[in-house]
Amino acid sequence: MNRLVYRVLWGGVLLSIAVILIGLAAEAVSPGGFPRIPAPLPALPAEVAHLTPAGLLSLGVLLLILTPISRVFLTILVFAGERDRTYVLVTGIVFFNLMLGVALGLLGVG
Repeated sequence: MNRLVYRVLWGGVLLSIAVILIGLAAEAVSPGGFPRIPAPLPALPAEVAHLTPAGLLSLGVLLLILTPISRVFLTILVFAGERDRTYVLVTGIVFFNLMLGVALGLLGVG
């Protein structure tokens, strides 16, 4: 389990760094300057498809945010596979809190 969690965390960080570096390179060759605001979430797929700096940088940060969340979700699955109800419950509460924070952040609450 530890090796799998390690790979998920390491892979998520490397992927987010790669996307952010591509976004910085796109910014360096595009006119207009550094984006002042992130790409809105509904527009993110189109922004990334057009390789805009704002879209790539926003995607990189989003991937970095989702990395520990995916780790917690993966841990729930591992504990469920081991039939460890206590850890499934505790990790499920942590996951619920993370998702609640993400939802409230997307809604602009707090």
